[in-house]
Amino acid sequence: MPNRPTLLIADDHPVVAEALSTSLERWFSIVGSVVTLEQLDDSLRTRAPDVVVLDLSFGEESSLRVLPGLVRTYPATRFVILTAHVEPVLVDAALRAGAWGYVVKQSAASELRVAIEEALAGRTYVTPLIRQQAPQPGVDPTLPGADAIQVSERQLRILRLLRAGHTYRQIADELGIATKTVEYHINVLRIRLGVPRTSQLLRWAETAISD
Repeated sequence: MPNRPTLLIADDHPVVAEALSTSLERWFSIVGSVVTLEQLDDSLRTRAPDVVVLDLSFGEESSLRVLPGLVRTYPATRFVILTAHVEPVLVDAALRAGAWGYVVKQSAASELRVAIEEALAGRTYVTPLIRQQAPQPGVDPTLPGADAIQVSERQLRILRLLRAGHTYRQIADELGIATKTVEYHINVLRIRLGVPRTSQLLRWAETAISD
């Protein structure tokens, strides 16, 4: 059997961590679980997991405070946020901090598996439940209206290149930015529009964004 990706669970509720380990061990090699951010740093150093499933809240602390430093220190590890919080502003903050995925605890275990596999493949994932539970921005993605949401000049350029058939890597090379920055901007736009898929964002861009 080929080696399975290694997974570390970081959640301040031991029962939750145990349940996650049980539900995911069919597909991944669970190398441990931690209940504090201090333990997380130690485990990353000694176990070097491929992916960390990371809760946002540790008592009164937020993992977003330490996530940018962990991403810099352990660049080979991908972090997937699992949380009860559905506020889009937290999704933006998590992606900006370096997370590869954002899944809410109301989701099925199968969705968390998808998010982990997407992270391993170098793609970001944001749960569609954010779209369903967040306040709707009032934009019909099938109709024109780029002025109805905030779209920066960089995001406009990304959308135009994406619409022209460029890959994320090609867009990054064209604009002189990181591929993850391209993914970040696309995820931000999807959240603002309330659409879970990039294909839906593209359909909106075809009519809303002029050349």
